[in-house]
Amino acid sequence: MTLVAQTQQTGLQVVPEKAALGAEILGVNLRTLDDATFAEIHRAWLDHVMLVFRGQSMDAQDLVNLVRRFGTPVTSSNLHKRDLKERAGNELLQLPAEVTIVSNVKQNGASVGILGDGEVVWHSDFSFKERPTAARILVAMEVPPQHAGGRTYFLNCYAAYDALSPGMKQRVSGMTIKQADIVDTAMKVRPGMSLDKDIRSVPGPSHPVISTHPETGHNMLFLGRRHGAYVNGCSLEESEALLNELWDHCTQPQFWYEHTWLLGDVVVWDNRAVLHRRDPFDSASRRILYAAQVEGHKPFEAPDALGRPAHPRATLQVA
Repeated sequence: MTLVAQTQQTGLQVVPEKAALGAEILGVNLRTLDDATFAEIHRAWLDHVMLVFRGQSMDAQDLVNLVRRFGTPVTSSNLHKRDLKERAGNELLQLPAEVTIVSNVKQNGASVGILGDGEVVWHSDFSFKERPTAARILVAMEVPPQHAGGRTYFLNCYAAYDALSPGMKQRVSGMTIKQADIVDTAMKVRPGMSLDKDIRSVPGPSHPVISTHPETGHNMLFLGRRHGAYVNGCSLEESEALLNELWDHCTQPQFWYEHTWLLGDVVVWDNRAVLHRRDPFDSASRRILYAAQVEGHKPFEAPDALGRPAHPRATLQVA
């Protein structure tokens, strides 16, 4: 793989971001993709971990068509249980089941979407599921002024893994982290949950700390979410200490890409290899993003994981 701007046979251009991950894709209309163009997009997605498409004009059905190219969509009705009766007549809810609204907008006193306008902490989506989502897509339908905040940060977990010391890689190889669904990414406690519960008794799937990507074959540091996490087999004190150490390492700015949203932006990232977070933004500003995602796999650590080479974007930042 050559990590420079390049024009493919379809006319599509891949321009790597000057960061630890990401590339901007030029010369493509996501509403009219053919198979050859999508094959190049998919390759770039695996190579660069996150893709940015500017100036697109997509509606909800266009998003569904795009996400289906990446795999089997996960329907929003299974992701976010919302009282739709309170929002009857809201035109924003007349959307395909595959599309979720991420928004701070309210109509008739009720939120039309999820996550509001506060900070969203570092996380990978649905790490509290046995099979966390794979491709994740956001479409900017309405965005605040740039000075109002709301930037999103994406973090390369291939690079975070590669930068671990050899001793730490040996230490965490074979370890798993329980991911309990106690709080959401806006730090709101889930119904029926409590921050006082002993995490060891709370149900949740366990995923390996070192996760091997099922398509690229490279290793990633898989932390999921900090809150509601427990390193299996450790005392609570040992678990907290190790989690703090891993999160302090993983969330260093050298592993980030910072995205400032513009109207018509489409961002596609590999949720298996990325953490992301969001800055808060002015509550007086409106923000509406459409989101969709595809089913993932059960994370695993390959038997020969420690001997595998690094992902190319783990060690190279474009100058």
